Amino acid sequence: MKKILVIEDNTEIRENTVEMLELNNYKVFSAKNGNIGFQLAKKNKPDVILCDMMMPDTDGREFLQLAKNHVIVRKIPLIFFSAGSPLPDIKKKLIKEADDFLEKPFSEEDLLHAIERALKKQMINF
Repeated sequence: MKKILVIEDNTEIRENTVEMLELNNYKVFSAKNGNIGFQLAKKNKPDVILCDMMMPDTDGREFLQLAKNHVIVRKIPLIFFSAGSPLPDIKKKLIKEADDFLEKPFSEEDLLHAIERALKKQMINF
């Protein structure tokens, strides 16, 4: 069973995304900010990480910096998602460094396709 980590500060979105993924036979871990997510990623070594770009505390940009400096976490496919509009330069940079990007609200189909693409990419890279 593939493992997915969802990092999202909005409780409703986080819980809905977790439920959607569990119903599609993924084992899911979740965190309310990037720091907690980073700790879970190190511990559980998920197959894919979904991370909100804009969060209080540790946001997507800070999570990316933590991940890039960890030998295991930096190899895990990362999909950013966001409803807000971070500064265009920051958004472009984060999207460029991630494996995919989803605009909120996203459909179940879009989410599952993004995960499938990330998993295929991961298989090619190993």
